[in-house]
Amino acid sequence: MAAVIGAVKLPVHDVAQTVGVDLYPVYDVEIVIYGGLDPQTDELVDNARKAAAILREEYGVEVIVSPNIVHWDITSFTPQPYMLPVLVVNGREVSEGKVPSVQEIVDIVLRLFDEERGEHSIPPLKKGDDAVEVMACTW
Repeated sequence: MAAVIGAVKLPVHDVAQTVGVDLYPVYDVEIVIYGGLDPQTDELVDNARKAAAILREEYGVEVIVSPNIVHWDITSFTPQPYMLPVLVVNGREVSEGKVPSVQEIVDIVLRLFDEERGEHSIPPLKKGDDAVEVMACTW
């Protein structure tokens, strides 16, 4: 359809189509990192992002990583409430004042993810790992 205004032909579109928007999050696990402007926080953010990639590729678990940088006022003489960086997985603080490795983050996330779903703590199955699958079947 087109409308003619003067000598100009303008396109006319039908009524706007509704777009389906998912109102619920599309991730299984949320990792929140509270840290400062320091190398430890940067390392933890990098490790969490690498762990999220491993969890997505090998286990099919969708993870979102949300770094929150805390800017402490250097003129304040009150002690900091936490030793930074702090790692929080699905609302549960799992690490404070240290930088867990990528594999430690993967293990923590899998353990908490299984607990929240009410599953037993059997060894996690990686895709294509036949030895682990046989071991889990005989569990």
